[in-house]
Amino acid sequence: MTHSSTVTVYTTHSDRGFANAIAAGISTRAYSAPQTADMSLLRHHTSDHGRALVLLPLGGVDWHVKELSALEGSVLVGDLSSGRSMIRGLAEGAHSALNSQLPFASLLDELQAALNPNSTQPAHEKSSLVQRIRLRTEESARIGSLTDREFEIVGLLYGGSNVDSIARTAHIAPTTVRAHVRSILQKLGVHSQLEACAMLRRSGHDARRHPLELRIGRF
Repeated sequence: MTHSSTVTVYTTHSDRGFANAIAAGISTRAYSAPQTADMSLLRHHTSDHGRALVLLPLGGVDWHVKELSALEGSVLVGDLSSGRSMIRGLAEGAHSALNSQLPFASLLDELQAALNPNSTQPAHEKSSLVQRIRLRTEESARIGSLTDREFEIVGLLYGGSNVDSIARTAHIAPTTVRAHVRSILQKLGVHSQLEACAMLRRSGHDARRHPLELRIGRF
């Protein structure tokens, strides 16, 4: 990557450590150090300051008009809780959006490519990215609507358990498990346990899966 010294990493106070780690990682690969700045300064960013790398906080942000105007060519980094902010930012000219939940080395690889001055993002690719983020955000919200018990049961289904084994593990009757499964399918808007497990995997909610599986796509 070239001209990385013109990159400014905008972040909130709570994510300052993550921002410093990203800046250090980029610096190691590019032999020059990005600046870090508070998110409140984003509204003053211009092309004279180079590229903006914006680390979105948990839950995203409510963009102000001046912040939106500063997003042209920027790279957004966040998780699915900030999906709506990423979609709005991409619509206002952000270059791309990356999943902060990627393994750190993979995230640095993606950032190196996205921050390359020669990097381009065809309109159809950005549109596809927006659609993926929107779908994943909606699915994450549906999973978030599950009760603790329902989440436990869908996690056991993901792990390969059947109704009888879940009943023994959870110390409830099989009929109760089946009632929970029906409620889970309804809340997730799917028609089978297989679809529910696939949604769980895409969402990244199942902490038991191997971290390398997070390499599947940017979102």
